[in-house]
Parts: sequence; structure tokens; C-alpha cells
Amino acid sequence: MKKLMYTFVKNEFEKEGYELLDDHYINSRHKLNYKCNRGHYHSITFRDWKSKRRCPICSIDKRASKRRLDFDVIKKSFESEGYILTDDLNYKNNDQLLEFICPNGHKHKMSYHNWKNGWRCVYCRYERQSRVYVGPNSSQWKSGIAHEPYAPIWGDKKFKESIKVRDNYECQNPHCWHKDKVLHIHHIDYNKKNCDDSNLITLCRSCNARANNRRGGWQQLYENIIQLKYNFKED
Repeated sequence: MKKLMYTFVKNEFEKEGYELLDDHYINSRHKLNYKCNRGHYHSITFRDWKSKRRCPICSIDKRASKRRLDFDVIKKSFESEGYILTDDLNYKNNDQLLEFICPNGHKHKMSYHNWKNGWRCVYCRYERQSRVYVGPNSSQWKSGIAHEPYAPIWGDKKFKESIKVRDNYECQNPHCWHKDKVLHIHHIDYNKKNCDDSNLITLCRSCNARANNRRGGWQQLYENIIQLKYNFKED
């Protein structure tokens, strides 16, 4: 009886182009290994097969296909804002990264999902932020001091290493998130030419980046830390 049942089950799979990989049948709750008509390998019980369940991988592909937009629609959406899609590819889904050139000539990649959510060229955004937060319009503007060259001693790796040694190779920010192990030397007063030991402090990369916002508060904090820790004498 089981042999006859196996033949019946095998024929049912083969009717839809599936290949039954098992050579025996136990019962309707026993999972059977198969290869579907598109070459996907999976398993299923005959009970589920009779309930019209089929290859789950094919099912996912079908749902994605229904959500997938025509590539020409996406291309026109980019072009309407002066963006040029440079990828001539087989579009798969909204999460696929699409290479583009923005109206300002920046080359980058973005998914259509992010495009629909209002994302645009990241380089253009950085440039806008630079003009607002770094340039003369910024409340932290110090007459272009950030663009001045470093003091000559800044090129001495041993000198910068000595600051890290002094600070025990630890970020000196008491509010550090401790998520970044890369260390930098930070100019407390934001003057690149002032490389006096009392104006330098070791910070992790994350804290060094955070110090670019609300500079006055960070400067006061780090000045106090260095003064209390090393008792530098004021000139």
C-alpha cells in the first residue's frame, strides 16, 4: 500500500513539474524533499501539498514581483529632479541600490525605497550642512580658523603618540559612549596652531566628532578635565 501511495504522491508532484527527491513515503505528515519547477530545493508534507501549498521561495518571488515597479517609472522619477540613473540593469525590488549622478555631478547609490521617503544625494546634503553649520552662518564660526593649517609639530607622529600615552590610551570624555576604539588628538580651543600639551586631549573618534557641536560646552569641559588631571600652570 505504501509503495502504491509513494507512486501516487510522486505523480502528483510531477504533474506540476516538481521532482520528488525521496524514494519512500511514510505518511501525510512526513516531510518530502523536492526540487520545484524553477530549481529551488525544499521540503513539504503531502498534507500541505494537498492544501495547495507550493515552493515558498517561488511564493516570495511572486509577491516581490507584484510589488516591483516598472524600471521606466523609477527612471522617470529620478529624471524629474535632474538625477540620471547610470545602471542599465535588471531591476529586482525597491531595496536594490541604484547608481545615479545627481544634478551637481555627484555619483552615488540609493534604493528606490529611500528615494520615495525623501532621501536625495548625500554629498549635496553634506555641502548644505557645511554652509549652514560650518561656514560664517554657523554660531560656532571663528573667522575661518578651522581652515588654517596645523602647527608644524602636528606632523610629528611621536608627539601625538605622547599625548595618547599621557592619557593612558583612553578617551577622556567622561560621557563617552565607549563604542569606538579609534583614538584622535583633539584641540580643546579648536585652534589647530595651538599644540601646547594643555590644549590637547585624547578622544575616541565618536567623541571627537561630537565635539564639533556646542563647542563652547565641550571646550569648557575639556579644559577643566586637563587642568584637574595634570595641573597645567596658566601663562
